[in-house]
Amino acid sequence: MRKNPALRLAGALLALLLTIASTSAQDETLAVYVPAQDGTRLAVDVHLPNERGDDGRVPAVLELTRYWRATANPRTGERIPLSSPLDLALLARGYAVVKVDVRGTGASFGSRQSEYGRAEVRDGYALVDWVVAQPWSDGAVGAYGTSYSGTTAELLAAVQHPAVKAVIPGWSDFDLYESPARPYGLYAASLIDTWGRLVGGLDENRAPQGGASVLPVDADADRSLLSAAVAEHASNVDVGEAGRSIAYRDEPWSDDGDSYAECSSRFWKDAIERSGVPMLVFASWYDAGTAGGALERLRDYSNPQKLVILASNHGGAFNASPFSSGRPTPTAQEQIELRIDFFDRYLCGARNGVDDWPTVRYFHLGQEELLESAVWPPHGTERRSYSFGEDGRLVAGSTPSPEGGDAYAVDFGVTTGRANRWATQLGGPVRGLDRREGMDARMLTYTSEPLEHDLDVSGTPSVRLFVTSSTTDGAFLVYLEDVDASGQSRYVTEGGLRALHRAVGANGKRTFARADASTLVAGETVELVFELWPVSARFAAGHRIRVAIAGADADTFTRIPASGAHEFTLWREAERPSGIELPVVAAER
Repeated sequence: MRKNPALRLAGALLALLLTIASTSAQDETLAVYVPAQDGTRLAVDVHLPNERGDDGRVPAVLELTRYWRATANPRTGERIPLSSPLDLALLARGYAVVKVDVRGTGASFGSRQSEYGRAEVRDGYALVDWVVAQPWSDGAVGAYGTSYSGTTAELLAAVQHPAVKAVIPGWSDFDLYESPARPYGLYAASLIDTWGRLVGGLDENRAPQGGASVLPVDADADRSLLSAAVAEHASNVDVGEAGRSIAYRDEPWSDDGDSYAECSSRFWKDAIERSGVPMLVFASWYDAGTAGGALERLRDYSNPQKLVILASNHGGAFNASPFSSGRPTPTAQEQIELRIDFFDRYLCGARNGVDDWPTVRYFHLGQEELLESAVWPPHGTERRSYSFGEDGRLVAGSTPSPEGGDAYAVDFGVTTGRANRWATQLGGPVRGLDRREGMDARMLTYTSEPLEHDLDVSGTPSVRLFVTSSTTDGAFLVYLEDVDASGQSRYVTEGGLRALHRAVGANGKRTFARADASTLVAGETVELVFELWPVSARFAAGHRIRVAIAGADADTFTRIPASGAHEFTLWREAERPSGIELPVVAAER
Protein backbone atom coordinates (compact mmCIF):
# COMPACT_ATOMS: atom_id res chain seq x y z
CA MET A 1 0.00 0.00 0.00
CA ARG A 2 1.39 3.40 -1.01
CA LYS A 3 1.65 6.01 1.67
CA ASN A 4 -0.01 9.36 1.00
CA PRO A 5 2.79 11.76 -0.10
CA ALA A 6 1.46 14.50 2.16
CA LEU A 7 1.67 12.20 5.20
CA ARG A 8 5.10 10.94 4.14
CA LEU A 9 6.35 14.53 3.85
CA ALA A 10 4.69 15.52 7.11
CA GLY A 11 6.31 12.65 8.94
CA ALA A 12 9.74 13.44 7.52
CA LEU A 13 9.47 17.09 8.44
CA LEU A 14 8.21 16.33 11.94
CA ALA A 15 11.17 14.04 12.48
CA LEU A 16 13.46 16.81 11.31
CA LEU A 17 11.82 19.41 13.53
CA LEU A 18 12.10 17.19 16.60
CA THR A 19 15.68 16.01 16.01
CA ILE A 20 18.11 17.08 18.71
CA ALA A 21 21.75 17.42 17.77
CA SER A 22 24.10 14.99 19.47
CA THR A 23 26.89 17.54 19.96
CA SER A 24 28.40 17.64 23.42
CA ALA A 25 28.67 21.42 23.62
CA GLN A 26 26.33 24.00 22.14
CA ASP A 27 27.53 27.21 20.57
CA GLU A 28 26.26 30.57 21.80
CA THR A 29 22.83 31.44 20.41
CA LEU A 30 20.43 34.36 20.47
CA ALA A 31 17.01 34.98 18.95
CA VAL A 32 15.90 38.54 18.25
CA TYR A 33 13.63 40.66 16.09
CA VAL A 34 15.27 42.74 13.36
CA PRO A 35 13.16 45.46 11.72
CA ALA A 36 12.86 45.46 7.95
CA GLN A 37 12.94 48.75 6.07
CA ASP A 38 9.16 49.09 6.41
CA GLY A 39 9.30 48.25 10.15
CA THR A 40 8.12 44.63 9.84
CA ARG A 41 9.81 42.62 12.60
CA LEU A 42 11.71 39.61 11.30
CA ALA A 43 12.70 36.76 13.63
CA VAL A 44 16.43 36.06 13.48
CA ASP A 45 18.51 33.36 15.17
CA VAL A 46 22.27 33.77 15.51
CA HIS A 47 24.51 30.81 16.26
CA LEU A 48 28.04 31.91 17.13
CA PRO A 49 31.01 29.54 16.96
CA ASN A 50 32.93 28.82 20.12
CA GLU A 51 36.22 29.68 18.43
CA ARG A 52 36.20 33.32 17.29
CA GLY A 53 39.84 34.41 17.15
CA ASP A 54 41.54 37.21 19.05
CA ASP A 55 39.10 40.00 18.15
CA GLY A 56 35.97 37.84 18.46
CA ARG A 57 34.83 38.74 14.94
CA VAL A 58 33.70 36.16 12.39
CA PRO A 59 32.08 36.05 8.94
CA ALA A 60 28.37 35.27 8.82
CA VAL A 61 26.34 33.00 6.55
CA LEU A 62 22.57 33.49 6.28
CA GLU A 63 19.75 31.10 5.54
CA LEU A 64 16.43 32.84 4.86
CA THR A 65 13.67 30.26 5.14
CA ARG A 66 9.91 29.87 5.24
CA TYR A 67 10.20 26.49 7.05
CA TRP A 68 10.89 27.93 10.55
CA ARG A 69 14.36 29.13 11.43
CA ALA A 70 14.23 27.24 14.78
CA THR A 71 11.84 25.06 16.75
CA ALA A 72 10.86 24.59 20.38
CA ASN A 73 10.64 21.23 22.10
CA PRO A 74 6.91 20.46 22.42
CA ARG A 75 7.33 19.20 25.99
CA THR A 76 9.69 21.74 27.53
CA GLY A 77 9.45 24.76 25.22
CA GLU A 78 13.25 24.81 24.99
CA ARG A 79 15.16 25.44 21.80
CA ILE A 80 15.90 22.38 19.68
CA PRO A 81 19.59 22.73 18.82
CA LEU A 82 20.95 22.79 15.30
CA SER A 83 21.26 19.32 13.82
CA SER A 84 21.98 19.92 10.13
CA PRO A 85 25.43 18.52 9.27
CA LEU A 86 26.04 21.54 7.05
CA ASP A 87 25.12 24.05 9.77
CA LEU A 88 27.29 22.26 12.30
CA ALA A 89 30.20 22.11 9.86
CA LEU A 90 29.91 25.85 9.19
CA LEU A 91 29.95 26.56 12.92
CA ALA A 92 32.94 24.30 13.42
CA ARG A 93 34.71 26.18 10.63
CA GLY A 94 34.23 29.47 12.47
CA TYR A 95 31.21 30.98 10.70
CA ALA A 96 28.28 32.61 12.47
CA VAL A 97 25.17 30.82 11.23
CA VAL A 98 22.23 33.23 10.96
CA LYS A 99 18.73 31.84 10.39
CA VAL A 100 15.81 34.06 9.39
CA ASP A 101 12.06 33.50 9.21
CA VAL A 102 11.12 35.44 6.06
CA ARG A 103 8.23 37.85 6.44
CA GLY A 104 4.85 36.30 7.02
CA THR A 105 6.30 32.99 8.27
CA GLY A 106 7.52 31.39 11.50
CA ALA A 107 7.85 33.97 14.29
CA SER A 108 8.22 36.90 11.88
CA PHE A 109 5.53 39.51 11.52
CA GLY A 110 3.88 40.55 8.29
CA SER A 111 1.95 38.65 5.65
CA ARG A 112 2.79 37.30 2.23
CA GLN A 113 0.73 37.54 -0.93
CA SER A 114 3.19 35.53 -3.03
CA GLU A 115 6.35 33.46 -2.66
CA TYR A 116 9.67 35.30 -3.16
CA GLY A 117 7.76 38.57 -3.38
CA ARG A 118 9.55 41.88 -3.92
CA ALA A 119 9.07 43.01 -0.32
CA GLU A 120 10.57 39.76 0.93
CA VAL A 121 13.60 40.14 -1.33
CA ARG A 122 14.20 43.74 -0.25
CA ASP A 123 14.14 42.70 3.40
CA GLY A 124 17.57 41.22 2.76
CA TYR A 125 19.30 44.61 2.79
CA ALA A 126 18.13 45.49 6.31
CA LEU A 127 19.05 42.01 7.54
CA VAL A 128 22.60 42.28 6.20
CA ASP A 129 22.88 45.82 7.59
CA TRP A 130 21.98 44.46 11.03
CA VAL A 131 24.43 41.55 10.79
CA VAL A 132 27.43 43.67 9.88
CA ALA A 133 26.64 46.12 12.70
CA GLN A 134 26.97 43.40 15.35
CA PRO A 135 30.11 43.31 17.51
CA TRP A 136 30.82 39.71 16.49
CA SER A 137 30.69 40.41 12.72
CA ASP A 138 33.83 40.89 10.65
CA GLY A 139 31.77 42.51 7.88
CA ALA A 140 31.66 39.58 5.41
CA VAL A 141 28.33 37.90 4.65
CA GLY A 142 27.31 34.91 2.55
CA ALA A 143 24.02 33.12 1.99
CA TYR A 144 23.18 29.48 1.40
CA GLY A 145 20.26 27.11 1.36
CA THR A 146 18.39 24.31 -0.35
CA SER A 147 15.07 24.58 -2.15
CA TYR A 148 13.23 27.68 -0.89
CA SER A 149 16.26 28.99 0.97
CA GLY A 150 18.42 28.15 -2.02
CA THR A 151 16.35 30.64 -3.99
CA THR A 152 16.48 33.27 -1.25
CA ALA A 153 20.26 32.84 -1.14
CA GLU A 154 20.48 33.87 -4.78
CA LEU A 155 17.96 36.68 -4.31
CA LEU A 156 20.06 38.14 -1.49
CA ALA A 157 22.54 39.12 -4.19
CA ALA A 158 19.80 41.24 -5.78
CA VAL A 159 19.80 43.74 -2.88
CA GLN A 160 23.40 44.63 -3.83
CA HIS A 161 24.62 45.06 -0.27
CA PRO A 162 28.42 45.46 -0.40
CA ALA A 163 28.89 43.03 2.51
CA VAL A 164 27.42 40.09 0.55
CA LYS A 165 30.46 38.30 -0.85
CA ALA A 166 29.15 34.90 -2.02
CA VAL A 167 25.92 32.92 -2.30
CA ILE A 168 25.28 29.18 -2.66
CA PRO A 169 21.85 28.43 -4.20
CA GLY A 170 21.03 24.74 -3.85
CA TRP A 171 18.27 23.12 -5.95
CA SER A 172 16.62 26.53 -6.27
CA ASP A 173 13.56 27.83 -8.15
CA PHE A 174 15.11 29.88 -10.95
CA ASP A 175 11.72 30.40 -12.61
CA LEU A 176 8.85 29.70 -10.25
CA TYR A 177 6.31 29.36 -13.07
CA GLU A 178 8.21 26.90 -15.25
CA SER A 179 9.59 24.96 -12.29
CA PRO A 180 8.01 23.80 -10.14
CA ALA A 181 4.55 25.38 -10.19
CA ARG A 182 3.40 25.19 -13.82
CA PRO A 183 5.84 23.19 -15.94
CA TYR A 184 4.96 23.42 -19.63
CA GLY A 185 2.03 25.65 -18.61
CA LEU A 186 0.40 22.72 -16.76
CA TYR A 187 -0.51 22.92 -13.08
CA ALA A 188 1.66 20.60 -10.97
CA ALA A 189 -1.25 19.74 -8.69
CA SER A 190 0.32 16.86 -6.78
CA LEU A 191 3.23 19.06 -5.69
CA ILE A 192 1.73 22.51 -5.19
CA ASP A 193 -1.50 21.39 -3.49
CA THR A 194 0.51 19.32 -0.99
CA TRP A 195 3.13 22.02 -0.47
CA GLY A 196 0.44 24.65 -0.04
CA ARG A 197 -1.18 22.68 2.79
CA LEU A 198 2.21 22.18 4.43
CA VAL A 199 3.31 25.83 4.44
CA GLY A 200 -0.19 26.98 5.31
CA GLY A 201 0.03 24.93 8.48
CA LEU A 202 3.53 26.18 9.28
CA ASP A 203 2.39 29.78 8.88
CA GLU A 204 -0.30 29.07 11.49
CA ASN A 205 2.39 27.60 13.79
CA ARG A 206 1.19 24.06 13.22
CA ALA A 207 3.91 21.49 12.65
CA PRO A 208 3.02 18.48 10.47
CA GLN A 209 1.04 16.01 12.61
CA GLY A 210 1.15 18.47 15.54
CA GLY A 211 3.67 18.82 18.33
CA ALA A 212 6.51 21.23 17.69
CA SER A 213 6.26 25.01 17.62
CA VAL A 214 8.31 27.69 16.00
CA LEU A 215 10.76 29.15 18.52
CA PRO A 216 9.83 32.59 19.93
CA VAL A 217 12.56 35.24 20.19
CA ASP A 218 14.40 35.44 23.50
CA ALA A 219 12.49 38.51 24.72
CA ASP A 220 9.09 36.86 24.14
CA ALA A 221 8.82 34.93 27.41
CA ASP A 222 5.01 34.79 27.38
CA ARG A 223 4.83 34.11 23.61
CA SER A 224 2.57 37.10 23.08
CA LEU A 225 4.75 38.43 20.29
CA LEU A 226 4.68 35.04 18.58
CA SER A 227 0.89 34.97 18.83
CA ALA A 228 0.66 38.45 17.35
CA ALA A 229 2.98 37.50 14.49
CA VAL A 230 1.02 34.35 13.69
CA ALA A 231 -2.20 36.36 13.70
CA GLU A 232 -0.79 38.52 10.90
CA HIS A 233 -0.12 35.38 8.85
CA ALA A 234 -3.87 34.78 8.63
CA SER A 235 -3.99 37.04 5.59
CA ASN A 236 -1.33 35.05 3.72
CA VAL A 237 -2.35 33.94 0.25
CA ASP A 238 -3.51 30.32 -0.05
CA VAL A 239 -0.68 28.87 -2.15
CA GLY A 240 -2.64 25.93 -3.51
CA GLU A 241 -5.68 27.99 -4.39
CA ALA A 242 -3.58 30.68 -6.08
CA GLY A 243 -1.41 28.18 -7.92
CA ARG A 244 -4.42 26.33 -9.29
CA SER A 245 -6.24 29.46 -10.44
CA ILE A 246 -3.35 31.39 -12.06
CA ALA A 247 -2.66 29.99 -15.52
CA TYR A 248 -0.41 32.79 -16.78
CA ARG A 249 3.08 33.97 -15.86
CA ASP A 250 2.09 37.65 -15.82
CA GLU A 251 -0.93 37.35 -13.50
CA PRO A 252 -0.63 38.36 -9.80
CA TRP A 253 -1.13 35.82 -7.05
CA SER A 254 -3.62 38.12 -5.36
CA ASP A 255 -4.81 41.73 -5.52
CA ASP A 256 -1.72 42.81 -3.57
CA GLY A 257 0.63 40.08 -4.75
CA ASP A 258 3.35 39.76 -7.32
CA SER A 259 3.08 37.75 -10.51
CA TYR A 260 4.99 34.56 -11.25
CA ALA A 261 7.32 36.67 -13.41
CA GLU A 262 8.10 38.98 -10.49
CA CYS A 263 8.72 36.01 -8.17
CA SER A 264 11.58 34.60 -10.23
CA SER A 265 15.30 35.19 -10.53
CA ARG A 266 14.88 36.48 -14.08
CA PHE A 267 13.02 39.51 -12.71
CA TRP A 268 16.11 40.42 -10.64
CA LYS A 269 18.69 39.57 -13.32
CA ASP A 270 20.08 43.09 -13.76
CA ALA A 271 20.37 43.66 -10.00
CA ILE A 272 22.02 40.28 -9.44
CA GLU A 273 24.51 40.94 -12.21
CA ARG A 274 25.32 44.40 -10.86
CA SER A 275 26.12 42.81 -7.50
CA GLY A 276 28.89 40.76 -9.09
CA VAL A 277 28.42 38.21 -6.30
CA PRO A 278 30.04 34.81 -7.01
CA MET A 279 27.77 31.77 -6.92
CA LEU A 280 28.25 28.08 -6.23
CA VAL A 281 25.14 26.39 -7.62
CA PHE A 282 23.89 22.86 -6.87
CA ALA A 283 21.22 21.22 -9.03
CA SER A 284 20.14 17.83 -10.36
CA TRP A 285 19.16 16.39 -13.72
CA TYR A 286 16.20 14.76 -11.97
CA ASP A 287 15.00 17.53 -9.66
CA ALA A 288 12.20 19.42 -11.41
CA GLY A 289 13.88 22.08 -13.56
CA THR A 290 16.75 22.96 -11.23
CA ALA A 291 19.44 21.90 -13.71
CA GLY A 292 17.74 23.87 -16.46
CA GLY A 293 17.64 26.96 -14.27
CA ALA A 294 21.28 26.55 -13.25
CA LEU A 295 22.44 26.29 -16.87
CA GLU A 296 20.29 29.21 -18.01
CA ARG A 297 21.77 31.35 -15.24
CA LEU A 298 25.26 30.30 -16.29
CA ARG A 299 24.50 31.30 -19.88
CA ASP A 300 22.75 34.59 -19.18
CA TYR A 301 24.23 36.02 -15.95
CA SER A 302 27.70 37.56 -15.79
CA ASN A 303 28.31 36.67 -12.11
CA PRO A 304 31.25 34.32 -11.46
CA GLN A 305 29.68 30.87 -11.23
CA LYS A 306 30.60 27.28 -10.42
CA LEU A 307 27.99 24.56 -11.03
CA VAL A 308 27.62 21.10 -9.57
CA ILE A 309 24.89 19.05 -11.29
CA LEU A 310 24.12 15.68 -9.74
CA ALA A 311 21.83 12.79 -10.56
CA SER A 312 20.04 13.10 -7.24
CA ASN A 313 16.81 13.93 -5.54
CA HIS A 314 15.89 17.44 -4.40
CA GLY A 315 18.59 18.38 -1.92
CA GLY A 316 21.21 15.89 -3.07
CA ALA A 317 20.76 13.20 -0.40
CA PHE A 318 19.72 10.26 -2.62
CA ASN A 319 21.02 8.90 -5.89
CA ALA A 320 18.49 9.21 -8.72
CA SER A 321 20.32 7.65 -11.67
CA PRO A 322 18.23 4.97 -13.40
CA PHE A 323 21.49 3.18 -14.24
CA SER A 324 22.91 2.62 -10.74
CA SER A 325 22.23 2.56 -7.02
CA GLY A 326 24.25 3.75 -4.05
CA ARG A 327 25.12 7.24 -2.89
CA PRO A 328 24.93 10.38 -5.04
CA THR A 329 28.08 11.84 -6.55
CA PRO A 330 29.38 14.06 -5.01
CA THR A 331 28.36 12.55 -1.67
CA ALA A 332 26.56 14.60 0.98
CA GLN A 333 29.84 15.12 2.87
CA GLU A 334 31.64 16.19 -0.30
CA GLN A 335 28.85 18.67 -1.01
CA ILE A 336 29.42 20.19 2.45
CA GLU A 337 33.15 20.45 1.83
CA LEU A 338 32.60 22.22 -1.49
CA ARG A 339 30.38 24.80 0.21
CA ILE A 340 32.90 25.46 2.98
CA ASP A 341 35.75 25.82 0.51
CA PHE A 342 33.68 28.31 -1.51
CA PHE A 343 32.84 30.43 1.53
CA ASP A 344 36.46 30.22 2.73
CA ARG A 345 37.57 31.62 -0.62
CA TYR A 346 35.15 34.53 -0.88
CA LEU A 347 34.38 35.40 2.75
CA CYS A 348 37.81 34.73 4.23
CA GLY A 349 40.12 35.29 1.26
CA ALA A 350 41.61 31.80 1.35
CA ARG A 351 43.72 30.77 -1.63
CA ASN A 352 42.41 27.24 -1.67
CA GLY A 353 42.09 26.39 -5.34
CA VAL A 354 38.45 27.44 -5.80
CA ASP A 355 39.49 29.79 -8.61
CA ASP A 356 40.77 26.77 -10.52
CA TRP A 357 37.60 24.73 -10.16
CA PRO A 358 35.94 23.75 -13.46
CA THR A 359 32.93 25.86 -14.40
CA VAL A 360 30.66 22.81 -14.47
CA ARG A 361 30.94 19.46 -12.70
CA TYR A 362 28.19 17.18 -13.94
CA PHE A 363 27.14 13.59 -13.49
CA HIS A 364 27.14 11.68 -16.78
CA LEU A 365 24.37 9.09 -16.64
CA GLY A 366 25.12 5.67 -18.05
CA GLN A 367 28.84 6.22 -17.69
CA GLU A 368 28.03 6.96 -14.01
CA GLU A 369 30.90 9.39 -13.53
CA LEU A 370 31.29 13.00 -12.49
CA LEU A 371 32.77 14.90 -15.44
CA GLU A 372 34.08 18.45 -15.75
CA SER A 373 33.81 21.18 -18.36
CA ALA A 374 34.90 24.78 -18.71
CA VAL A 375 31.86 25.54 -20.89
CA TRP A 376 28.33 24.30 -21.42
CA PRO A 377 27.51 22.39 -23.50
CA PRO A 378 30.90 20.66 -23.40
CA HIS A 379 33.38 21.25 -26.21
CA GLY A 380 32.70 19.10 -29.25
CA THR A 381 28.91 19.07 -28.85
CA GLU A 382 26.88 19.18 -32.05
CA ARG A 383 23.15 19.09 -32.74
CA ARG A 384 22.04 15.83 -34.34
CA SER A 385 18.57 15.31 -35.81
CA TYR A 386 16.40 12.21 -35.65
CA SER A 387 13.13 11.88 -37.56
CA PHE A 388 9.98 10.04 -36.55
CA GLY A 389 9.39 7.35 -39.16
CA GLU A 390 6.94 4.68 -40.17
CA ASP A 391 6.13 1.78 -37.87
CA GLY A 392 7.41 3.58 -34.78
CA ARG A 393 10.97 3.96 -36.04
CA LEU A 394 13.34 6.73 -34.96
CA VAL A 395 15.58 7.46 -37.93
CA ALA A 396 18.93 9.25 -37.81
CA GLY A 397 18.95 12.34 -40.00
CA SER A 398 16.39 14.95 -40.96
CA THR A 399 14.80 13.04 -43.85
CA PRO A 400 11.31 11.96 -42.78
CA SER A 401 8.94 9.56 -44.48
CA PRO A 402 7.55 10.81 -47.81
CA GLU A 403 4.10 11.02 -46.23
CA GLY A 404 2.09 9.83 -43.30
CA GLY A 405 1.12 10.39 -39.71
CA ASP A 406 0.27 8.49 -36.55
CA ALA A 407 -3.01 8.87 -34.69
CA TYR A 408 -3.00 8.72 -30.91
CA ALA A 409 -5.92 8.63 -28.48
CA VAL A 410 -4.61 10.16 -25.25
CA ASP A 411 -4.49 7.73 -22.34
CA PHE A 412 -5.15 9.98 -19.33
CA GLY A 413 -3.91 7.26 -16.97
CA VAL A 414 -0.33 7.47 -18.23
CA THR A 415 2.00 8.53 -15.42
CA THR A 416 5.66 8.97 -14.52
CA GLY A 417 4.72 7.80 -11.02
CA ARG A 418 4.50 9.35 -7.59
CA ALA A 419 8.24 9.65 -7.02
CA ASN A 420 9.30 11.52 -10.13
CA ARG A 421 11.31 14.71 -10.76
CA TRP A 422 8.38 16.86 -9.62
CA ALA A 423 7.44 14.86 -6.52
CA THR A 424 11.01 14.93 -5.20
CA GLN A 425 10.50 18.63 -4.52
CA LEU A 426 8.67 17.36 -1.42
CA GLY A 427 11.91 15.81 -0.20
CA GLY A 428 11.66 12.16 -1.20
CA PRO A 429 13.76 10.01 -3.53
CA VAL A 430 13.28 9.68 -7.29
CA ARG A 431 12.06 6.24 -8.37
CA GLY A 432 10.36 4.54 -11.28
CA LEU A 433 12.68 5.82 -14.00
CA ASP A 434 12.75 2.32 -15.45
CA ARG A 435 9.46 1.81 -17.25
CA ARG A 436 8.64 -1.50 -15.61
CA GLU A 437 4.90 -0.84 -15.54
CA GLY A 438 4.60 -0.83 -19.32
CA MET A 439 3.93 2.88 -19.77
CA ASP A 440 5.65 2.94 -23.16
CA ALA A 441 2.94 0.69 -24.59
CA ARG A 442 0.34 3.30 -23.61
CA MET A 443 2.11 6.12 -25.46
CA LEU A 444 3.11 6.94 -29.01
CA THR A 445 6.71 5.75 -29.36
CA TYR A 446 9.55 5.95 -31.87
CA THR A 447 12.61 3.75 -31.35
CA SER A 448 15.98 3.66 -33.12
CA GLU A 449 17.94 0.66 -34.29
CA PRO A 450 20.59 -0.58 -31.81
CA LEU A 451 23.53 1.81 -31.64
CA GLU A 452 26.81 0.65 -33.11
CA HIS A 453 28.83 2.86 -30.77
CA ASP A 454 28.31 4.67 -27.47
CA LEU A 455 26.40 7.91 -27.94
CA ASP A 456 27.02 10.70 -25.41
CA VAL A 457 24.33 13.36 -25.06
CA SER A 458 25.09 16.48 -23.02
CA GLY A 459 22.86 19.52 -23.25
CA THR A 460 19.26 20.39 -24.03
CA PRO A 461 17.32 18.21 -26.49
CA SER A 462 14.49 19.80 -28.46
CA VAL A 463 11.50 18.46 -30.37
CA ARG A 464 9.41 19.62 -33.30
CA LEU A 465 5.89 18.22 -33.46
CA PHE A 466 3.39 18.80 -36.23
CA VAL A 467 0.03 17.85 -34.76
CA THR A 468 -3.63 17.98 -35.66
CA SER A 469 -5.81 17.92 -32.55
CA SER A 470 -9.42 17.03 -31.92
CA THR A 471 -9.70 19.66 -29.16
CA THR A 472 -8.96 23.35 -28.67
CA ASP A 473 -6.22 22.69 -26.11
CA GLY A 474 -4.05 19.82 -25.02
CA ALA A 475 -0.93 18.68 -23.21
CA PHE A 476 1.95 17.32 -25.28
CA LEU A 477 4.57 15.50 -23.20
CA VAL A 478 7.74 14.01 -24.67
CA TYR A 479 10.08 11.54 -22.94
CA LEU A 480 13.60 10.64 -24.04
CA GLU A 481 14.41 7.05 -23.04
CA ASP A 482 17.22 4.51 -23.21
CA VAL A 483 16.28 0.95 -24.19
CA ASP A 484 18.84 -1.73 -23.31
CA ALA A 485 19.50 -5.00 -25.10
CA SER A 486 16.86 -6.82 -23.03
CA GLY A 487 14.18 -4.32 -24.03
CA GLN A 488 14.13 -2.54 -20.67
CA SER A 489 13.35 1.15 -21.17
CA ARG A 490 14.69 3.82 -18.80
CA TYR A 491 13.55 7.43 -18.57
CA VAL A 492 16.37 9.89 -19.37
CA THR A 493 14.61 13.26 -19.50
CA GLU A 494 11.35 14.92 -20.53
CA GLY A 495 9.77 18.07 -21.90
CA GLY A 496 6.32 19.30 -22.70
CA LEU A 497 3.95 22.06 -23.68
CA ARG A 498 0.36 22.99 -23.12
CA ALA A 499 -0.77 24.04 -26.60
CA LEU A 500 -2.50 27.16 -25.22
CA HIS A 501 0.95 28.55 -24.35
CA ARG A 502 2.76 27.87 -27.63
CA ALA A 503 3.46 31.55 -28.38
CA VAL A 504 7.11 32.65 -28.27
CA GLY A 505 8.23 36.21 -27.52
CA ALA A 506 10.73 38.41 -29.35
CA ASN A 507 13.55 37.05 -27.18
CA GLY A 508 12.84 33.52 -28.34
CA LYS A 509 11.45 32.43 -24.96
CA ARG A 510 7.94 31.14 -24.38
CA THR A 511 5.95 33.93 -22.71
CA PHE A 512 3.14 32.04 -20.92
CA ALA A 513 1.38 35.43 -20.90
CA ARG A 514 -2.39 35.87 -20.98
CA ALA A 515 -2.25 38.12 -24.04
CA ASP A 516 -0.36 35.43 -25.97
CA ALA A 517 -2.68 32.54 -25.15
CA SER A 518 -3.92 30.85 -28.30
CA THR A 519 -6.37 27.98 -28.53
CA LEU A 520 -6.12 25.28 -31.15
CA VAL A 521 -8.58 24.98 -33.99
CA ALA A 522 -9.82 21.42 -34.08
CA GLY A 523 -8.70 19.76 -37.29
CA GLU A 524 -5.98 22.29 -38.15
CA THR A 525 -2.30 21.38 -38.02
CA VAL A 526 0.03 23.37 -35.76
CA GLU A 527 3.78 23.22 -35.23
CA LEU A 528 4.93 22.83 -31.62
CA VAL A 529 8.62 23.37 -30.90
CA PHE A 530 9.96 23.08 -27.36
CA GLU A 531 12.95 21.95 -25.34
CA LEU A 532 13.30 19.01 -23.01
CA TRP A 533 15.03 19.47 -19.67
CA PRO A 534 18.82 19.31 -20.07
CA VAL A 535 20.64 16.11 -19.29
CA SER A 536 23.97 14.36 -19.71
CA ALA A 537 23.71 10.66 -20.53
CA ARG A 538 25.43 7.87 -22.40
CA PHE A 539 23.38 5.63 -24.67
CA ALA A 540 25.60 2.55 -24.74
CA ALA A 541 26.46 0.55 -27.84
CA GLY A 542 23.73 -2.01 -28.41
CA HIS A 543 21.11 0.19 -26.73
CA ARG A 544 18.39 2.04 -28.61
CA ILE A 545 17.06 5.59 -28.32
CA ARG A 546 13.34 5.94 -27.75
CA VAL A 547 11.06 8.97 -27.86
CA ALA A 548 7.71 8.42 -26.12
CA ILE A 549 4.88 10.93 -26.53
CA ALA A 550 1.88 11.29 -24.20
CA GLY A 551 -0.94 13.71 -23.49
CA ALA A 552 -1.09 13.33 -19.70
CA ASP A 553 0.86 12.59 -16.54
CA ALA A 554 -1.90 11.53 -14.18
CA ASP A 555 0.03 11.70 -10.90
CA THR A 556 1.65 15.06 -11.62
CA PHE A 557 -0.46 17.50 -13.66
CA THR A 558 -4.12 18.42 -13.94
CA ARG A 559 -5.45 17.03 -17.19
CA ILE A 560 -5.94 19.11 -20.34
CA PRO A 561 -8.70 19.12 -21.49
CA ALA A 562 -10.36 18.86 -18.08
CA SER A 563 -12.91 16.35 -19.38
CA GLY A 564 -13.67 14.39 -22.50
CA ALA A 565 -11.41 12.64 -24.94
CA HIS A 566 -8.38 14.03 -26.74
CA GLU A 567 -7.04 12.58 -29.95
CA PHE A 568 -4.28 13.94 -32.12
CA THR A 569 -2.35 12.97 -35.22
CA LEU A 570 1.41 13.41 -35.25
CA TRP A 571 2.67 14.06 -38.77
CA ARG A 572 6.00 12.68 -40.01
CA GLU A 573 6.34 13.68 -43.63
CA ALA A 574 8.31 16.03 -45.86
CA GLU A 575 5.90 18.95 -45.41
CA ARG A 576 5.41 18.29 -41.70
CA PRO A 577 8.63 16.71 -40.39
CA SER A 578 8.29 15.82 -36.71
CA GLY A 579 11.41 14.74 -34.86
CA ILE A 580 13.91 15.30 -32.08
CA GLU A 581 17.29 17.01 -31.98
CA LEU A 582 19.94 15.78 -29.54
CA PRO A 583 23.11 17.55 -28.34
CA VAL A 584 25.67 14.86 -29.14
CA VAL A 585 29.24 15.09 -27.91
CA ALA A 586 31.13 14.14 -31.05
CA ALA A 587 34.66 14.93 -29.84
CA GLU A 588 36.57 14.03 -26.70
CA ARG A 589 35.78 16.24 -23.73
